[in-house]
Amino acid sequence: MGNTLRKQFSHTVMVPGDLAAVFASLCPVAELDWAPGWNAVMVYSASGKAERGCVFTTRHDPMPTMVWVCSVYDLNQEVEYIRVVPDHFVTVVNIKTSEVGGQTQCVVTYTHTALSAGGAAFMGSHLTEQSFKSDIDEWPAQIAAYLAS
Repeated sequence: MGNTLRKQFSHTVMVPGDLAAVFASLCPVAELDWAPGWNAVMVYSASGKAERGCVFTTRHDPMPTMVWVCSVYDLNQEVEYIRVVPDHFVTVVNIKTSEVGGQTQCVVTYTHTALSAGGAAFMGSHLTEQSFKSDIDEWPAQIAAYLAS
């Protein structure tokens, strides 16, 4: 398949709020309260929240049900989720956090890899750097409003 079937985007945002609170908001359960359209269903988690090895699903048209696994959970430093869209693509979502001047810096990297020609076509037409940055640029206000409520 080759390198044309992989896309990687990275973007940094500053989120108002202390590191621990912002990091806790990067949980699929917490995102239900701040991310519009997010519809995660927890399949497995010993704590009921994000943790290494937790598994959850989401569904967004036109894609089939997506399966997510938390592969890295380093409290207040890094969280990583692997999202599998069967027969289409795999996405690794990595978020590194740090405190910078009373705010939380989030370095967000999405790495998409096609699993099929159809997945590559979808990635080529729907997964753009501009749309990625636009989505991530909304996080600071969304998370800040969630933390204030």
